[in-house]
Amino acid sequence: MKAVAGLLPPSPCPPGNPIIRLTGYPLLGAMTGLLRVLTIMAMAMAVTLVFQGCDKDREHPVPYVRVSVSFNVIHYNLSAPGLSAQFSRDDLGGSAGYQGIIVYRLSTDEFRAYDRACPCDPHNCIASIDEDNPVLAFAPACESRFILTDGSVVEGPSRFPLRQYRTSFDPHTNRLRITN
Repeated sequence: MKAVAGLLPPSPCPPGNPIIRLTGYPLLGAMTGLLRVLTIMAMAMAVTLVFQGCDKDREHPVPYVRVSVSFNVIHYNLSAPGLSAQFSRDDLGGSAGYQGIIVYRLSTDEFRAYDRACPCDPHNCIASIDEDNPVLAFAPACESRFILTDGSVVEGPSRFPLRQYRTSFDPHTNRLRITN
């Protein structure tokens, strides 16, 4: 398209170049810079909102309760790695998790302790040690399965692992302490 004298401003770009240069128009150049800044700010706000909106989804659904129990592992058949035991909330003195605790002996000196409340429905669904495979916990109400080495979901609708508690073991007294 040829420029007709007086109708179109002369093109600041060489013929055939698709890039429009705004250097000859200071106001348009300033607006372009402002648009870039606004775009970056809008994207940053959108990312922040997305992550803030997800924070609620990231909270573990099993309610926080105070946990502080201690017992001799020999009395509960936890004398060797690979063994597991489960307790109701009242079995260990009333402060054993929201729905009780499952304990798994990972190694000679290392234990894992999890709340028995299934994260899928913590008020109505309780996980128990799988009778056929003591390294798994099974929640029959929702059919979720969890591996007791780390509490992660193996199958089922639960989107969260089992709530894990801290453990400390004294090999001299065979006492396991579970806290949060």
